[in-house]
Amino acid sequence: MGWQLKRLAKRLCFDRALHRVLILWPGRRRFRIVMVEELPDRLEKNKLYAIGAGTPWLAALRCPCGCDDIIQLSLLEYESPSWSLRLEKDGAPTLVPSVWRSQGCKSHFFLRQGVILWCDSKRGAFPAKSKRRRSRD
Repeated sequence: MGWQLKRLAKRLCFDRALHRVLILWPGRRRFRIVMVEELPDRLEKNKLYAIGAGTPWLAALRCPCGCDDIIQLSLLEYESPSWSLRLEKDGAPTLVPSVWRSQGCKSHFFLRQGVILWCDSKRGAFPAKSKRRRSRD
């Protein structure tokens, strides 16, 4: 039991340090929340749309990898899969759990405090300015 508590404490310490780095990272493009009743025809970059009057039931965003696909995420807790949306004190959105696309570009990322954290199977989550698609010849 002792080693589990130590590992948890180390993880929490890392998360706090990562949080500080992300918030203070100069020039970071952060996602902003836009509350709408219906999904707009055109979604803007770096905006997370919360769809639904009153309590949002759907979140939508353009894929941050640059492929420009529209990602729609259910916020209904009794549906599977589903995500939860939390607004931080400064209004920045956080989505839980991560978004892992099974089709298209296969992107895997977290949206924390309005910042995209890309996932790498070997290194875990890490901040990156953008994920560029490789050109296919």
